[in-house]
Amino acid sequence: MKKLLLLLLLIPTVLSASYIASDQVTLAEGESIVLAGRNITLLDVLSETQIRVDVDNNGEILDLYENKSIDKVNITVNATVYISEQKTNYATLLIHVIQRIECYTDLDCDDQLKSTIDSCMESINKCSYETIASCTDNDGYCPEFCSKLTDYDCVLQDKCERDSECDDDNPGTTDSCDGSYNEQASCRYEPITDCKSGDNFCPLGCKNDQKLYGTIHDADCSIDNTCLTHLDCVDDDDATIDLCSGDGTIVRTCLNELTVECKSNDNYCPAGCFLPDDPDCYIKTEESKIKETTKTLSTCLNEGAIENKYFCDGKTWKPQKAGGTSCIGDYQCQLGACKSDNTCLLKSDISEQRKKLLTSMAIAGLLALIGTYLYYIFKIKNKF
Repeated sequence: MKKLLLLLLLIPTVLSASYIASDQVTLAEGESIVLAGRNITLLDVLSETQIRVDVDNNGEILDLYENKSIDKVNITVNATVYISEQKTNYATLLIHVIQRIECYTDLDCDDQLKSTIDSCMESINKCSYETIASCTDNDGYCPEFCSKLTDYDCVLQDKCERDSECDDDNPGTTDSCDGSYNEQASCRYEPITDCKSGDNFCPLGCKNDQKLYGTIHDADCSIDNTCLTHLDCVDDDDATIDLCSGDGTIVRTCLNELTVECKSNDNYCPAGCFLPDDPDCYIKTEESKIKETTKTLSTCLNEGAIENKYFCDGKTWKPQKAGGTSCIGDYQCQLGACKSDNTCLLKSDISEQRKKLLTSMAIAGLLALIGTYLYYIFKIKNKF
């Protein structure tokens, strides 16, 4: 009996010894934890009973209280906090790392140092970094004891050696030290355009909406953004530059600024611009000058009146506003509707309302069909 009790006491010790590392953590959507070299990310909380998690780029869907091994990492879903699709949700995970995997191929062991030969010991999935100790042409490295007479690489002078030297503190770019043995390595900053949660950046065209997962869903984007791209902000006024402005992780809104630059092919000639600097500045006849002067000096009398995409405000004609901008009346908006939150109606709002209307009509038609069917069944039964 004593031997049995001792064996039972030893079982947890043996099991825990089989794990390299263990931890229980609560993560927000898009948040990651690195445990024993393994990167575990909570991608999405799909519902109160289901999540999507990633281990070193291997994604899996787990149910509440389910235990699953993903690439030598055991994960148990102990709890979820699901608020809504528009809010950040959370999950508590119990993580056991069974095996530390540093690499699968030599490419996985790149330490960005030209002074080492990087290789993967595939039998144990560990990286090996051997310092170059010989003068060898075209291996991309010039040891201190070599010269241009013994190693061609000593002729080259690289501007950078590792990606970390190129950090520009801009979350909107991927920073890399780009070059090879036959050219100077220099920093390259590639703009991030992919919609990816967890990188603290929201590119144009991305939206925080789980329904759009796999297309443009990005949990880093603010749910209060009123535009996705610059095209959402076009106000059909050649006198303005229309931009979807803002960081995106903070609120992004439309900005319609008056054009002041003298440039060609923008169909507008700002004040102070003339030919030939701005080809859009055509030579006006005396008649056109009189008409333009009359229009400029004219005032409006009827507050809220609309004419040629302009509205009367304080006896002055002003261009109607693009969707998502602030308003106090329908007449101020290009689509003729100021919503209850005092912002102009977006084209996407119309599409959503149209979907709801079509759905309502379909349901009403179905109910009418069912009612007609029941009516005739009732009449047939009464005959018999």
